[in-house]
Amino acid sequence: MHFNAIAQERAITGSMAGQVQTQAGKALDGASVRLMLLQDSSVSFATLTDLQGDFLIPSVGLGHYRLCVSYVGMRTLCLDSIWVRAEKLSFNIPDIILKNNSSEQLNEVVVYAEKPLFESRGGNITYNVSESAAAAGSTAGELLTQVPLVTRDPDGKISLKGKEPRILIDDKPVELNLQQLQDLLESMPGSSIEKIEVMTQPPPQYANEQGGVINIVTKKGRVGKSGRISLAAGTRGERNLSANFTYRKNGLSLTVTAGYNDNLFTGESSSKRQNNYPDSSNYLTIANQNENRSARPNARLSMDYEPGKKSVLNLVLQYNGSQADNFSSTRFTNLNRFNEISRASDRTVSGLSSSRSPGATFSYQYKPRPGETLKLIATYNFSTSDNDRDFYQRYYYANLQFTGIDSLQRQLIDQLVNTYTIRLLYDKMLSNKKTFLSLGSYYQHGAHHVLNEASYKKRPEQIMLPLQGLSNDFWFYQGVGNWRMSIRQLLGKEASITAGAALEQTDIFFDLLTENKKVSNRYASWLPFANFNKNWKDKFSLTLSYRRTLNRPGMGQLNPTVDFSDPYNVRFGNPFLDASGAHNFDLVVSRTQRKYFANLGVGYNIIEDVFSQVRTLLDGGKTQVTWENFSGRKEFELSTWNGMNLSTKCKVTLNASLTFQRYSAYDLLVRKFRNGASFSSSIGYSWVPSDVWNANGTLNVNRFANPQGFANWTAAIQMALQRKLLKKKLLITAALIDPFINQQRKSFTYGPNFMLESFSLTRTQNYRLTIAYLLSAKRVSVTR
Repeated sequence: MHFNAIAQERAITGSMAGQVQTQAGKALDGASVRLMLLQDSSVSFATLTDLQGDFLIPSVGLGHYRLCVSYVGMRTLCLDSIWVRAEKLSFNIPDIILKNNSSEQLNEVVVYAEKPLFESRGGNITYNVSESAAAAGSTAGELLTQVPLVTRDPDGKISLKGKEPRILIDDKPVELNLQQLQDLLESMPGSSIEKIEVMTQPPPQYANEQGGVINIVTKKGRVGKSGRISLAAGTRGERNLSANFTYRKNGLSLTVTAGYNDNLFTGESSSKRQNNYPDSSNYLTIANQNENRSARPNARLSMDYEPGKKSVLNLVLQYNGSQADNFSSTRFTNLNRFNEISRASDRTVSGLSSSRSPGATFSYQYKPRPGETLKLIATYNFSTSDNDRDFYQRYYYANLQFTGIDSLQRQLIDQLVNTYTIRLLYDKMLSNKKTFLSLGSYYQHGAHHVLNEASYKKRPEQIMLPLQGLSNDFWFYQGVGNWRMSIRQLLGKEASITAGAALEQTDIFFDLLTENKKVSNRYASWLPFANFNKNWKDKFSLTLSYRRTLNRPGMGQLNPTVDFSDPYNVRFGNPFLDASGAHNFDLVVSRTQRKYFANLGVGYNIIEDVFSQVRTLLDGGKTQVTWENFSGRKEFELSTWNGMNLSTKCKVTLNASLTFQRYSAYDLLVRKFRNGASFSSSIGYSWVPSDVWNANGTLNVNRFANPQGFANWTAAIQMALQRKLLKKKLLITAALIDPFINQQRKSFTYGPNFMLESFSLTRTQNYRLTIAYLLSAKRVSVTR
């Protein structure tokens, strides 16, 4: 590219690139770009943008610079304090937007701030995934576990400070059930994500979400055409292929992402349960080996179009699929009170499962005037899944000799889910410019059909006959309507107060076809919320909030289908569960400086009608595991999330969350519940020795409590190192997942007449290599 060096007094080693566009997203051809050294104004460079609005200034020396961009009829924009140094020689500044000229202000000066891996403001956290080496080859689910305060339990459930958050993608709610959400997060390529925003104190639209909000922001690409293709492979048997293409021009933005993720996990588990009876006791030991091979294809199309300055249309089409092949082998051994074998059996479970989940989201945003926004969001999701399993069991005498008796059972489960949601949001700044009104409403309707066919092999006829007692067929319908209003009032420049409430009505209907029985329930909930926020010169902030939240049981808790993969531990859901309400009180204190940020949160929660899994010992040495409501509990929370710049090359984050759980006297005495504590923590680092090398990693340590016991400490490690080649178009990333120890979990469960100690191990150790290539138009020199 042509450029004019007015003076060159020092070594020339770096480069400055960028893209200039209008507020409407149109590339500016022929915009004037000037780069000036702040220490010596005689050192400057000048160039013009090309047809795509791109510019490139090579051979830029070390030092602090000011970049100014101007165009006829547009306001000049200057970016100040751009620091070119040995560890960061090249800068690429996307989306330099010039505003229309105004007599009030002809020039705009902005202090340039490099994007760190983690940012914190007002207690909220932003994880800039595009700056992370770990994004290459990872999924959205893996990246979420690297975010401070976010954890994932052994069942794959995402939690924020111990509570289930609302997941958004590009500011639009993801209206999926738990299994659909897991499939989405485990198939969504991390390379398609720009950043992940964690809102511990969410805006009024989501103020009643029990676990706050996590917003996944996808990459929109640059003006013109761009893309990326990547291939990853891991020593654990992992394979990952993904590609994305973006096109932006004149108010139209199109992004297409597709990928295929294949994973292999193997593991083992063991447990020992002591059963106590009035006159005796006995034991049951279980040893298990398991293997799971899963494949997840995915595709996503997102289109944004601005028909005018006041309107934005968005359409998202999404498809997620999964196929899994599972196998497990289990030895059950019954012991008497002297720890002598009384009988034993081997049980193998083989299964095939698959799911298909297409969905669509349409949104329309209209801004009739500054400070006023009307937004409509409509979502439809459809899902079908099947899970077919065979259970074969052989029985042995006390001397472990085969008795000659065996059994074969089969369970075929088909599910269908239809969900649609309509949301309407309206926000307006009143004429005094200090009062903000927020209104909103939504309606969500879901239909869930489950068909479970159980059968067994009758001998000696060798035919499969139905097991009527373990088969069921039912429909589950749920409708939720919500109406919300809130007002935010500025109290000077640095303080504000927000207050509002939502009225929510839930309708539930079960049509149990097998039992010829219908169950329905309707309840309304009043959900007030309020918060006070105070800032001191944008460096120190305090937020005090109250929220009334509601936790409705999902299909995983309500489904009455009996899972008989383990004959000694029968599991099923409870269709008669009630929703759980909570009063949440939080105080968050934050301080942000150039070299560090620090946050401290204190919370107190009063939870009513808590529902949780409860294990009960039955006759015959079996336990029953189902979901039950109990009186409630109180929680005390203490959390902190912090970041520090050790140097210009190295940054670290330190985060921890501690929750004390206290149950009622009745639950402690009669149910034998135990007060406990859950703890999660993480340590992360980011090291950028130069603009072509990038490294980061995290260490997570967790401990989970439950009403009947606790799970011991678990640790997870992930490290990544990235090298950029071929003018930063070729990216090679090496990642180490749990390099020193596999994921292990030891848990203890106590009941009125039993004690259970369990251990599980999943071989998560993985060494992954990812190769990615960036596709973009070549910047062409334009001389004027």
